[in-house]
Amino acid sequence: MPRRRRESFQGARCLVTGASSGIGAAFARRLAAEGARVVVTGRSADRLEAEALALVEAGARPGDVVAVAADLTDPDDRRMLLDVSADRLGGALDLVVNAAGVGAYGRFESHDPAVLRQVFEINVFALAELCRGALPLLRKGDRPAVLNVGSIVARRGLPGRPEYSASKFAVAGLTESIRAEWAIDGIHVLLLNPGFTTTAFERNLLVHTAVYRTESQRSMSPDAVARAGLDALRRGRNEVTLTGRGRLLLAVNRYLPRLVDWGFGRWTRRLYADHASLSAAESRSASPS
Repeated sequence: MPRRRRESFQGARCLVTGASSGIGAAFARRLAAEGARVVVTGRSADRLEAEALALVEAGARPGDVVAVAADLTDPDDRRMLLDVSADRLGGALDLVVNAAGVGAYGRFESHDPAVLRQVFEINVFALAELCRGALPLLRKGDRPAVLNVGSIVARRGLPGRPEYSASKFAVAGLTESIRAEWAIDGIHVLLLNPGFTTTAFERNLLVHTAVYRTESQRSMSPDAVARAGLDALRRGRNEVTLTGRGRLLLAVNRYLPRLVDWGFGRWTRRLYADHASLSAAESRSASPS
């Protein structure tokens, strides 16, 4: 079936995960502003309700915004979310935005093995099963699409983020596979790779055992990420990497991977040296004089 592009999200029936904050909330705001009907989901019922109220106060019709608190790692919660979406959106979905995710900072060797499993449960398995569960609703949709939020680390792993990098590589592979499989149903599947983003992502860290500084003045806002993602859907893009620095990194990594390895090696030594210095300073300040 040939894929038709969507020029506007007016009236589109959308499901957005991770919508209680950050990139997911930004997607929900932009979709609602265009007149979409949006089911928003997240783990925090309080933050989710606040975001849903903000959408209505910004002009969305109350009946067009549905907040569903859910743990996407729980099969029963996923089924409930899809049932509510089908009930409130007329039995079909035009867009699924998978923006929910968690991370972990620090050295791989220092983390409990459970951290890797937890990151994959949320970032990979929950996303994959939500895609699988949503497929019957997408097949009934109008110009249906899935947008999976990946990351720069979906194409180049970063030191200090081993579990997160591995999970986003998995998301990239899954996205490419289902894009080919679902093309016969006319479903557009997009991988969106943001770089550093000014979100409260630290709130969703399972562990944080390294000093990890980002240059906030060069980070993208969640709204800029959402705007770029919706524009990419309109243009029919299959994968988009955001920020010039992100695209430069991936280009250099493609043609000069050893140079990137060398640079990251130097960065890693500085990263953990900073962490060791900070830990020592904190220990001294906590010691009785």
